[in-house]
Amino acid sequence: MNNKNLFIKSFLNEKFPLFGVNKIREISRLFFEISKRENISYETIYGLLLSKRYEDIKKQLLSIRYPNSFKSVKKDSFYLPDVDIDDDNKVKFDNIKFVPKNVFYTKDVLNSQLFDRVKNIYKNANFSQIESLKSYLKENKFSIQKYNNRRENLFIVNEKFDFFKKCPCTKNVVCCNYSLINIGFGCPYDCAYCFLQGYQNAAGIILPANIDDFLTDDKIIPVKSNFFDNPRVGSGEWTDSLVFDDITLFSNNIVNFFKQRPGIDFEFKTKSVNIDNLLKAGGTENIVVAWSVNSRQMIKENEYLTPGLQARLTAAQKCVKAGFSTAFHFDPVILYDDWKQGYTDTVDAIFDFIDEKYIKWISIGSFRMPVELKKTIENRFPENKILNGELLLDGTKLRYIEQQRVNIYKTIVERIKKYSNKIKIYLCMENGSVWNKVF
Repeated sequence: MNNKNLFIKSFLNEKFPLFGVNKIREISRLFFEISKRENISYETIYGLLLSKRYEDIKKQLLSIRYPNSFKSVKKDSFYLPDVDIDDDNKVKFDNIKFVPKNVFYTKDVLNSQLFDRVKNIYKNANFSQIESLKSYLKENKFSIQKYNNRRENLFIVNEKFDFFKKCPCTKNVVCCNYSLINIGFGCPYDCAYCFLQGYQNAAGIILPANIDDFLTDDKIIPVKSNFFDNPRVGSGEWTDSLVFDDITLFSNNIVNFFKQRPGIDFEFKTKSVNIDNLLKAGGTENIVVAWSVNSRQMIKENEYLTPGLQARLTAAQKCVKAGFSTAFHFDPVILYDDWKQGYTDTVDAIFDFIDEKYIKWISIGSFRMPVELKKTIENRFPENKILNGELLLDGTKLRYIEQQRVNIYKTIVERIKKYSNKIKIYLCMENGSVWNKVF
């Protein structure tokens, strides 16, 4: 526990000596978030209190912290974990490029093309053979600090089980029947909201050396969707689809495979502009290069090390000229003071660069996260503003209330329809009630 955590506990224990551990925890959390959100001191917050009774204090603090949703949600909607921030966990952008110092590999990849390329590209790295990724992880304890240094470590293994699977939709949401292929695990970018920072248990980038074993009709069996013309398969769930493509050359294999299967739409989902191999391969309509996009302000404040919006759209334009289709994903949409202008400007920019006939689909998803991710974000990005929003418990996740989400989606959908009524627009991880209100 650092000085910030000790200070707030000491401050509140002095002010409320009769409160127990749990009451101090909840009030500490509210003091901490109000202070950060409103940029005021703990002493100032204390001076606002109208009562010394715990129930009254908590109610007043919640109304300050959640002014738009406090009166309209259940009392158990507020997530108030202990304040637990270690300054040593803060991201330091000392090593911003992916130049691994260590390459760990299993014996069964020694004769692979990927291993040969990595040896040739990273000649100065330390190469170490491991029995298996599982055994390595057992012997090497994971930590946030090690995760921050993950760009220093590369693992090359043979994938055995999880190359192809159906997208793991959240319970009770409208499912689009998307299927995923696993071309790696881990990302060199540092987006403040990224779920991988709370999900990944390997402090490095993991690349499979044997994707050709899985690019077969008996392994790739996508699910038909009533919403889309073709079944959809994509990469980019556990890593960026293209950021390592100059190393792996995976796009060549994937493009060649799906060019022969025009009844399946394949999607490379990316924030990268690493498209040289795609341009050389040449595209077809059923191969979709899709960019995750955000407002320019949110890219600058939260999507560290990524190309800017204009660079992404320029890359999309080049892919369209090479014969590919494209798509865009507004995910996550983050509420901030000027969010409407920011996101409508992004919609405008998309259609400035790309003709509607080349856009297969556009998805929209609002900021949401597993509850455990909140502390990880606070530790890695202590100056973040994305947690200042009114994120409330919805099952095991934190997200904006439904009314705010509907407002987000309607705003962006209306702007898209200003340019096109033909592009398929869908919501990511949303229930039927929200869909009905938006469309």
